[in-house]
Amino acid sequence: MSNVDMSMVSVLRTPVEMLRLRGARNSVLAMMKRTRLLHRIALSVAGCFAIACADRPAPDDLTEAGARAADGALDEVIEGYVDLRRSGGGGSVDLSEESFLVAIDADRALLEEARAVRPEGLSLEEDVDRRLLIALLESSVRSAEDRRRWKNDAALYVPSGALGRALDPEATSSPPERAERLAGVLAGLAEWLEQGRLNLDRPPRRFTEAAVFQTESTLGMLRDIGPSLAEEAGGDLDQAVDAGITALEGYLRFLEDDLLPRSDGDWAIGKVEYDFILQHRWFLDADADDILERGRSAFDETVLEAQEVADRIAPGQHWVDVYERLKDDHPATDGIKQGYQDQMDAAQRFVIKHEVVSLPDGESVVTIDTPAAMRRSSPFGTFQSVGAFGEGLQGRLVLTPIEDWMTPEQQAERLRSHHTAWLPVIAVHEAYPGHHVQAIKLRENPRILRKVVRESIFSEGWGLFTEELMFELGFLQGDDVRLTVLRNRLWRAARVILDVSLHTGGMSVEDAVDFLVEEVRFERYAAELEVDMYTRRATYVLGYLIGMQEIEAIREDYIEAFGEPSPPSQLYDRLLRIGSIPPALVREELLQGR
Repeated sequence: MSNVDMSMVSVLRTPVEMLRLRGARNSVLAMMKRTRLLHRIALSVAGCFAIACADRPAPDDLTEAGARAADGALDEVIEGYVDLRRSGGGGSVDLSEESFLVAIDADRALLEEARAVRPEGLSLEEDVDRRLLIALLESSVRSAEDRRRWKNDAALYVPSGALGRALDPEATSSPPERAERLAGVLAGLAEWLEQGRLNLDRPPRRFTEAAVFQTESTLGMLRDIGPSLAEEAGGDLDQAVDAGITALEGYLRFLEDDLLPRSDGDWAIGKVEYDFILQHRWFLDADADDILERGRSAFDETVLEAQEVADRIAPGQHWVDVYERLKDDHPATDGIKQGYQDQMDAAQRFVIKHEVVSLPDGESVVTIDTPAAMRRSSPFGTFQSVGAFGEGLQGRLVLTPIEDWMTPEQQAERLRSHHTAWLPVIAVHEAYPGHHVQAIKLRENPRILRKVVRESIFSEGWGLFTEELMFELGFLQGDDVRLTVLRNRLWRAARVILDVSLHTGGMSVEDAVDFLVEEVRFERYAAELEVDMYTRRATYVLGYLIGMQEIEAIREDYIEAFGEPSPPSQLYDRLLRIGSIPPALVREELLQGR
């Protein structure tokens, strides 16, 4: 946590990515033939792959899809979109260049089907889905073609997450089950790494350096835990572990000796692509320059407000110095998990009592330790929300414990990151009424597209919005907590400034790191990790501050049109049920669909 935002645990669900990581080319095409729509897409993809779609009719022609506008065509297209992202067809993972190109063509063909659906006769919710789907697919195809991850991201070929889950000694699955899962991952490892060697060209140096770190960490996990699991499981797993270690060692040498010297590519997406995401994927009436100005204004306003609060705590002292002293008040090492749990339980009771949102019976959030195998990549913690398609109601705050191997200085600094004023803010942002509640309410929307779409411009905006909401309602109390909230908002405003500037040529990586160190008082190592994330996930971090501002504007419009909601759940239940889609679409559905 602290300088690592817990809500960033969610994987960025770019529409091509989930398909790409799951299915081989033949499996994808076989899967796409399950329905009439997917059969048409499969034929389109096959033709596109062979003859560059020379004879494909224009989207505005009276195609079969256009003629089907009134008989469920939209639902078919949405089912196709969701099917491509939820199912890999049962085949092995194919990371060849051909499979990536097929995935792009599949989205391009699906985009034509979506464009051919006519809006006449659609309900408001259906038309929102139609426009959302077109925006997602347009952005996905452009991004995939422009960034070509298979050529530029060496970490793509290292299955760190899958290996970590298989190696985790604290997993609920039995050793034989873990061994079987590990054997399955190791069986494909050498081929995936070889595909990386074949595909990678001249990536950005920062991407290759990140891949080196990820490969080293994954290799360390396999060396540390693999042999003991193999010994416990028996069979030939020890040979597979040895082969996996050898394969990762070879890939690491390739990265350091071959790829790194030629890693001179550019990671910045540029202003044109940045503006496209803002205006065509997120439906914002703004370009990168406008968003940058919003970030700067919010930063300056938040600094002034933080100083006002600090003056009430310690008159005449800089807000940063006051905040740093707040961090000296924290739970003992063995009381961290309980401290978070107590605050989440208190926030849950407050939300229920004041009817902020309605909650189903049986929902809860618990705190657990980060699995040992995952602690290298998650030094603070993560949050695991309930799944959109599952039935479970329990969210999990996953906390990385302060471990004995740390030096006394490291232990002390880590403890300070869990300071007392921080705990209730995290309880609000991640649990009540933050991301846990958000995930539960999303299930109440029957429209399947809303269950698979999670745009940061709303999802992360909601998390930050709840911090201000729970201050207004009286749960987050005290100047120490208020200063913590403002420090978090300042960090999110800095993210807007830095993300826009980095990707549109206004700032170098070194400038961005210095900004976080000097203006937000990050430790330099944490600032470097933070900026590295910006270079890899352009526009994602705008979602926090800009999303919060958009949700605040929606609330103002709602109150102007319908009056103050009483109880608050009258507004927030409906808002969250709409889904984590661009706020412009949320506003339209909320206000016009009332």
